[in-house]
Amino acid sequence: MTELQEILASSQNILPEWILIIGILLLVVIISFQKDDSKWPYRFSFLLVLGYTFLATYYYENLPNEGIKLFGDLLILDKTSLFFKQLVTLSAIIFLIHSRLFKYKFAGEIYFLILCLLLGLSFLAMTTHFLVIYVSIELVSISSYVLVATKNDKKNFEAAIKYLIFGAASSAIMLYGISLFYGIGHTLNFADSVFLKSIATNSPLIIQIISFLFLAGLFFKIAAAPFQSWVPDVYEVTSTPIISFLSFAPKAVGVLVVARVVKANFVDLNTVLLLIIFISLIVGNLAALWQTNLKRMLGYSGIAQAGFILIGILKGPQTDFHGAFFYILTYLPITMGAFFLADILKKQAGSDEMEDYKGIGQKNIFLGLNAVVIMMALVGLPPTVGFIAKLMVFSSIINLGEDMHSSVYYGLLIFGLLNAAISIYYYLKVPYFMLIKKSYNQPRYNPDFFLTLILTYFSIALVIFFLYPDFGTEWVRKVLF
Repeated sequence: MTELQEILASSQNILPEWILIIGILLLVVIISFQKDDSKWPYRFSFLLVLGYTFLATYYYENLPNEGIKLFGDLLILDKTSLFFKQLVTLSAIIFLIHSRLFKYKFAGEIYFLILCLLLGLSFLAMTTHFLVIYVSIELVSISSYVLVATKNDKKNFEAAIKYLIFGAASSAIMLYGISLFYGIGHTLNFADSVFLKSIATNSPLIIQIISFLFLAGLFFKIAAAPFQSWVPDVYEVTSTPIISFLSFAPKAVGVLVVARVVKANFVDLNTVLLLIIFISLIVGNLAALWQTNLKRMLGYSGIAQAGFILIGILKGPQTDFHGAFFYILTYLPITMGAFFLADILKKQAGSDEMEDYKGIGQKNIFLGLNAVVIMMALVGLPPTVGFIAKLMVFSSIINLGEDMHSSVYYGLLIFGLLNAAISIYYYLKVPYFMLIKKSYNQPRYNPDFFLTLILTYFSIALVIFFLYPDFGTEWVRKVLF
């Protein structure tokens, strides 16, 4: 096969991505010729995301288990990458529905940025090539920076600049790590046999340090400590549908890339991951305890959640990442439901301060019960699927401790359980204020019944997946590496 034939064949295998690229260009034309208040950018974006989801699902229905290499070694299309692309597109659909239900009047440029972010995440999910990883992350990052700065507000600009500075720093560190890997491995594909042989001749400690430098950009996207400084400010000031999408999609695909690096097995990354996990759990949970703003609390809790997810990435003789991938699958409805709840409460109370939620659940018992279910899912309590997710990652620690004969992992288990127990306090503050505390002020808004009904669907899904977890576990098992 000639080089041209290979390029043409590879191009055919990424037809959904080509459709997305063409759609983005058409959206630019639509935005240019439409008024600011036009609904056509939203409608077009919604149809484009639905079309991309359909194509990405059914176009690769008969995808081989070993996957397909595209453009030489630049991209790899397998069932794992398809699984994560489906999750990301689903989160984009929920974003679009969320923004419409709450009547957010986003400019057409917002939808353009969301689609660019979706495109970057799609390519990021399909690669083990350092250059493609870096370019994809930069596309995701630049889109995210602009999305955060969409409000004409001083606090919003400050948060966006902070996000940009920390993001640029982590990207620079990542690029430095990539350059060192290229100098040592003589190739930019970390799954290539040439790279693995070259790496094996160097000191494991040096490779661990370089790996940490490379993973900096990914940890930034995952919102794991110590790359989390941007999180609370960005979460607080950014529009809720946007931050709902940003809180899940980059985190999910970032974890996938970390899992691919761990799977490549060119160095033992457990030491690096253990450090990140411990710091993330401590910083996320302890900082969340003192928060009075719901969105800031969800931001800090997202740091802790990143720590729990990374537990499932720790490498062992029998590691298959099943717990981590299932956690990500369940994290989608949980986090999206939490931000949907946050928007309803803001309409009800007029702010994101939990003190203002007093008595809301007493006046709307269904809203209060929904808050209980969603917060229990974030903690990881039965009867919600959050319990199954945490049970699976904690089980992976036990298996890892037995396989590696190390007490460190049993210590991590105890530490993780303690942090899960700590999270009960700050998560359940929301239903506590809603259902227990009395309000002396009449709420200024009665939530729309339809919005409460949509939120109820999230809650029902969390309970059903607890009662019947096999659907999720089997789906994940089919897409494992």
